[in-house]
Amino acid sequence: MTDYEFPRTPEIEKPYRTAYKALAALVPPHTVTPEETSDFLEVLSQFQLLVDSAELVTAGQLGPHVSWVAPRRDGDWELIISGVDLDDDAHDFGDVQLSTNAFEGPSGGWHGSAPDRAGIAYKRACGWDFAPGEAGVWLVMLAPVSASGGEDDQWFYNGRVAGFVVVYDRDEDGTYESVGHIWTATAWQRRGIARRLLAEARSRFPITSVEGPYTDDGTAFLDACPNPRLPPQD
Repeated sequence: MTDYEFPRTPEIEKPYRTAYKALAALVPPHTVTPEETSDFLEVLSQFQLLVDSAELVTAGQLGPHVSWVAPRRDGDWELIISGVDLDDDAHDFGDVQLSTNAFEGPSGGWHGSAPDRAGIAYKRACGWDFAPGEAGVWLVMLAPVSASGGEDDQWFYNGRVAGFVVVYDRDEDGTYESVGHIWTATAWQRRGIARRLLAEARSRFPITSVEGPYTDDGTAFLDACPNPRLPPQD
């Protein structure tokens, strides 16, 4: 008769145990649950909150994830300007066709969409009371990360919203004349993204104002980017 050996932990299970230990350390101390539950279930109850927090941090640093269809660009991973007209349901600018995650979240509404997550990151970075909502024309800078396709001209791209400018028709006369918000994700700053987006907005619309309040960086940026349509200020 031989001694029985307990089986070792399967290799596939080891990452789960490692993840469990890491998540268990993140559960707030003295967590109370309605029933007597295990630590593992307490971790699971907090997991979605942890994921949401991580996604917001990522959105602020790199920009939220977004996908689109565009003509094949061999060896070209340059930034691309596109846009979402949330007032008129126009989601395609030029030859870029944004996927639904550019204007709809997982539940089908605004919440969780790429502009919504970018707006929340912008709100947190600037300390504003509210994030920009589902209105206006959003000009977005797309940063390609990966692409796939065949021999045809159209390819599928995945990437990040590296920055945005939101333009409004405040007096509802059909003319978009006011810039309400300007933002660039942290990792993409100092690359001229905000300047390019503002120039694009001014080329498409008769911009007459950039709404306040401004952050210190925003004030410096606007001083360096006067509106060519307006006379210089004394």
